[in-house]
Amino acid sequence: MKISMELNVSDKEFYDLMMKSLKEEVKNVTKKNLELKEGLKYKKKSAQRKGIGSEITVHIKRLIPNTLYEATFVTAIDHTTISYKIESLNESKIKVTYEEIYENVSPKEIPVWRQKMAEKQSAKKSKKMFKEVEKFILNERNNKN
Repeated sequence: MKISMELNVSDKEFYDLMMKSLKEEVKNVTKKNLELKEGLKYKKKSAQRKGIGSEITVHIKRLIPNTLYEATFVTAIDHTTISYKIESLNESKIKVTYEEIYENVSPKEIPVWRQKMAEKQSAKKSKKMFKEVEKFILNERNNKN
């Protein structure tokens, strides 16, 4: 699944907010102030899942400031790779491409329709999240002036 969206914020503002959010998550989960860097791994519990597949190992694969963030989420039953590619269109406009690659590794087959439905929901959630991020950044910017 892949979605692209244009946002009226700078590449730096978007990337910085993503890293701030990630840093907060890492701190909440590990109770440590770990440096965000490629290769960082940490474990967290899923809020949606119980039992098997509820422990997630997050692995930060690539971090290119203001350009790319890529991570994998590995559980006992599936692997998901996500990436955010940020492309600067001008100083206050970017194009963000969010990609999610899902791989079922459990012996239980997932029906194709269920996978498609999950992808649609994920795309919808991502678009909504991008709009919220844009609104938040613009709000912060206005509050500074």
